[in-house]
Amino acid sequence: WSADDRRVSFLVAAGHDVGAAASVTLCRPGLGSHRDCWLVDSVALRALPGAEGAGGGGAEAEEQKHNEYQESTFDDKADYFASPGATPPAVVPRLRRVARACRLGPGTSLLDGATGTGALLPFYEEEGAVLSRVTGVDLSEGMMTFARQRFPDATFVKSDILNFVDTGGRRFDRVVFNACFGNFWDQGLVLKHVASALVAPGGLVVLSHPLGRRWLEGLQERDPRMVRHLMPSSDALARLLDKYAPSLSLVSIDDEEDYYCAVLQQLSPDAS
Repeated sequence: WSADDRRVSFLVAAGHDVGAAASVTLCRPGLGSHRDCWLVDSVALRALPGAEGAGGGGAEAEEQKHNEYQESTFDDKADYFASPGATPPAVVPRLRRVARACRLGPGTSLLDGATGTGALLPFYEEEGAVLSRVTGVDLSEGMMTFARQRFPDATFVKSDILNFVDTGGRRFDRVVFNACFGNFWDQGLVLKHVASALVAPGGLVVLSHPLGRRWLEGLQERDPRMVRHLMPSSDALARLLDKYAPSLSLVSIDDEEDYYCAVLQQLSPDAS
């Protein structure tokens, strides 16, 4: 308050963890019929203490909240995803179809992104993969607790995929994102990290969803915090690759109402 009680200034936060606020000053007119009215004298954007400029750190804070929501949601639902009800008989042929698209063999190293309870691992094994060469990564420790119990030969790491690199610097012959690509905060940055640090030259990246576009659209309507994106069309995927991961090329895409699978390939060093 000013000394004459005719002016007051205060902050209006722009949003939780945004890092900035509006500094608002109100003034009160002189005596008269409008003496109880307040007028806006000035509005200015200012950084909150600890912020790197106005709005600084906002995007990172929002991404962190997004990941925390994903982690807590799947921790809470881990029991369900580990149950037979999470994989209805009608979905099993589609999971086999995803595993077949990975073109696996006994020597194939595979990174299973957002592995969850390991739903695809039995189908990888059916297609010839050796589970000791499979690494699963997930934000949810609750989900991976079940995966470790079911598949002790595989390796499981709790991590955001954007922060994950193999401790030995290994790149993987296959990188698979099944039923999770729409959940990532930034699909382009995920593809960029995969291309630059995770997939081997000539290796394949598989983006899939065994329930397809129609089901994912319904889930996004019910919980947009969980599903930020739909699975990309061929044109949208081409734009993502061109901008973020030009070393990845689109090999094939099946974009059906009840099934989605896109296969990408990392260029070999000697590719023209």
